[in-house]
Amino acid sequence: SGVTGGAPQVRFDIDETNARLLGFDVTSIANQLQASLVGVSGGSLVEGTDQLPVRVRFNETFRADLGAISQMPVVLPGAAAISATGALPIVPLSALANPVLEPAPSVITRRNGERMNTVQAFIVPDVLPEEALQSILAGLEERGFAVPSGYRLELGGDSDARSNTVGNLLASVGLIVTLTIATIALTFNSFRLTAVALVVCVLSAGLSMLSLAVMQFPFGINSIIGVIGSIGVSINAAIIILTGLQGNKAANAGDRGAMADVVTGSSRHIISTTITTFGGFLPLILAGGGFWPPFAVAIAGGVLLSAVVSFYFTPAMFSLIHRRVADTDGGVRDVTPIAAE
Repeated sequence: SGVTGGAPQVRFDIDETNARLLGFDVTSIANQLQASLVGVSGGSLVEGTDQLPVRVRFNETFRADLGAISQMPVVLPGAAAISATGALPIVPLSALANPVLEPAPSVITRRNGERMNTVQAFIVPDVLPEEALQSILAGLEERGFAVPSGYRLELGGDSDARSNTVGNLLASVGLIVTLTIATIALTFNSFRLTAVALVVCVLSAGLSMLSLAVMQFPFGINSIIGVIGSIGVSINAAIIILTGLQGNKAANAGDRGAMADVVTGSSRHIISTTITTFGGFLPLILAGGGFWPPFAVAIAGGVLLSAVVSFYFTPAMFSLIHRRVADTDGGVRDVTPIAAE
């Protein structure tokens, strides 16, 4: 947790009356404490090309014992003259000051000018951050945990990074979608076929998420990137089939046999692309871990399942669109002679 009490520290309250009777002032006592506990630089030692400073102070055992520090000898002013009389020119620190144990001021953490408390934990190996986070959130919900009034709960780590990634993607999604629709529409010169291609994009994204759900991988940052890559490969297969169907006169006329021939001819390219893509990402899936497998499953699983969409959904939608167009045109031709009679 980021809210912790200050570290314990020792403060000495100096009895200024006794200190002045012995000829001390506060500064001289503090200087002797500094020299005894922190140390005084007594020169340096040259070892090879390094110059190491030499610091003289009491040993660590003495400095770690508060009782020993309280009895630490403090040299009286005019120690030379006192020594000449045969007296010992020192007094214990306890005669001049009383030790007080108190906490140091705690650090107040702020973010964007607001006070905050960071609670963090380290997960064990082979556990994905998203799984640990969902487990914690489920536990909080079961216990009915609610933050007090004036507080709010924000999630960091992988969840925060995923939110930032999604936000950055959504910031430019309008431009990306517009350019995608314009490119597909210019390719087919048909808004109906453009709509079919966009539906394939949505289905491909759904199949990628289905692959993640089946393999029980969380929908994290890597998974989002994998879903986007899967959409690109899947729509490419749909464009190949739709372009072939559109360029075949018999298929345009609604001949299902011609449509089947076009799809069969295009299957070699689509199947080879699907197999190579799935095979290329298979080692990442089998390697395990929490970083690459979600990304690889999203792409490989989405591409593999999207082949079904390419072979069954796309030709069926093309046939449906052209049958409706043919029926509409035929209706117009049938009505005209009747009106003339």
